[in-house]
Amino acid sequence: MSNFDGYPNLLKPECPWVPLREWGGLPNVKWCEETLCEWVAEPTNTWSNVAFLVAAAVLWWVTRKDTSRTIRFWAPATFWVGITSLVYHASVTFVTQVFDFWGMYFFFGLVLILNLVRMGSIAKERMFPVLWAVIFGLTALTVVVAKAGLPVQGIIALMLLGILITEFIATKRSTTPLTHRYLFGSLTLIFIAGAFSASDASRKWCDPTNHIFQGHAIWHVICAASISVAFLHYRQFRAAFP
Repeated sequence: MSNFDGYPNLLKPECPWVPLREWGGLPNVKWCEETLCEWVAEPTNTWSNVAFLVAAAVLWWVTRKDTSRTIRFWAPATFWVGITSLVYHASVTFVTQVFDFWGMYFFFGLVLILNLVRMGSIAKERMFPVLWAVIFGLTALTVVVAKAGLPVQGIIALMLLGILITEFIATKRSTTPLTHRYLFGSLTLIFIAGAFSASDASRKWCDPTNHIFQGHAIWHVICAASISVAFLHYRQFRAAFP
């Protein structure tokens, strides 16, 4: 049974977004929340992304006068994570799902490259050109992987694994004392959020008609907190970044 079964509004001709769904296709996953025949197709999954926008606003306020371009970049990175996910869940199309992944690559790409800079594998002067190449390169790869019928969510899983490996190596090479309490806090939040999202995707906790509480929406809120806590971890290395 497909996880698209039971969502008739996805392809009703009179519903908004259907022309874009028919042109570009459906996403490779359908979260639990009922698809409404409205411009905001998944209200809870859509508006829960405001948590990212709030986090972005807080990060902007905290970093707005910082001389480090990298530190200031955390706010727009968080903003793009939130706004692309908001558009995706409002529309539920493959095109906007790719846009959603483009937004996620801002954060995951940033953290992975920051670790590579700490390791000395990337010169800090090259950090942003490499970051932009990674963001757009992975977005193109996302389309290829999806069209091949493979789970694009695996790209994020591999990036998270890469972040953990490079963090370990960068820490081992460091000659100065480091604190990892914020990193552990951020990872704990990510795994808690992942459990809610997995229970949603697997339908283990699923009430499609509940437009207040959804597992994937809770993922959004907790991930926004995780990004904010991750910022506190990487801020201690600001001297190593542009």
